[in-house]
Amino acid sequence: MTQREVILDHAMNMFVKQGVKAVRMDDIARELSVSKRTLYELFDDKEELLYQSILRFTKLGAERRMEQIKSIDNRLEAMIFALRDMMSHAPTASRLRRNMQRFYPSVFNRLEHDFNVQQNQTIRQWIKDCIADGYFTTTADSDFVVRILVESSQGIIHSDTFDAYDTIDMVSYVSYSVIIFIRGLCTAKGMEIIDRTFSKYFGNIVNQERL
Repeated sequence: MTQREVILDHAMNMFVKQGVKAVRMDDIARELSVSKRTLYELFDDKEELLYQSILRFTKLGAERRMEQIKSIDNRLEAMIFALRDMMSHAPTASRLRRNMQRFYPSVFNRLEHDFNVQQNQTIRQWIKDCIADGYFTTTADSDFVVRILVESSQGIIHSDTFDAYDTIDMVSYVSYSVIIFIRGLCTAKGMEIIDRTFSKYFGNIVNQERL
């Protein structure tokens, strides 16, 4: 890894553990045994470092999921797996998001724009792929469907009604709302996969919450 990547990864870890407001450039420099001058040569200020560290964290997470789904033989199940994986990190992401919105609104707005653009593109392509594979009906390919999926998933992930560490509660909401909406887009072929993957990726957690 380059020095820049090492700094971004270490800073992200500090932001997650200590909170985005508590971590100072001085703290990062001291933890990494580098000078503040080095930090400011690579990043204009703390806001830029925060922005770039979250972008890198998100990019690495997406790359990890892409590697994991290579063994899954259909794109509908692959997307459900990816959704489940994102939910496992959602409480931390939600906590960071709330703190950024409060203390660093300019960083928050930049990231929201970047993520919304990327998420819309990803979901639209996924819908087209699932239609081509015969898992979704052709009526699924519309701006309305993409908007519902994006806003529903984001609304759950970023809801203030969840405890910041309650992954089980959050996954239950996703499984009963977003997944069931997706099932409504499916052909008979797609429903068979949804029903199987629902139990495979969400069943154990949902059952834990019922106990």
